[in-house]
Order: sequence, then structure tokens, then C-alpha cells
Amino acid sequence: MDRHTPNLDRTTFDPRDAIQGEDGEWYHLPTLKALHRLGRLSTDSPAYMILLHVLQLEAPRHVRLTA
Repeated sequence: MDRHTPNLDRTTFDPRDAIQGEDGEWYHLPTLKALHRLGRLSTDSPAYMILLHVLQLEAPRHVRLTA
């Protein structure tokens, strides 16, 4: 690993933060978010696709009000 690449911070593990991908692997969402922030998550990986999906679900919903 490059000496100039920051390390990940330690975090507590909560089973509710894990999600199983279509590939059958389990992914820890706080770790995926940290890897993405550091630019260390490949955009062609299953983990990246899972993160995109989760972020879409977490995004605020826009409501259009009509009178």
C-alpha cells in the first residue's frame, strides 16, 4: 500500500450495517463508505454497486406538491 494513502479509521461492527450482495458476499456499509471517501473503492466492483444502491435508498425523496 502507498505510504501516502490514509488508513481507515476503526469502527464498531453492528450487524445491521452489513448487507449481502448478489455475489453472496457480505459487505460492511461504513467500511464501503470510508473506502469510497478515500478513493479506494473500484467503480467496477460489486461493492461499489451495492454502495450506489444503498445511497440511492438513503437519498431524500423529493415530493411534488400540487394544489
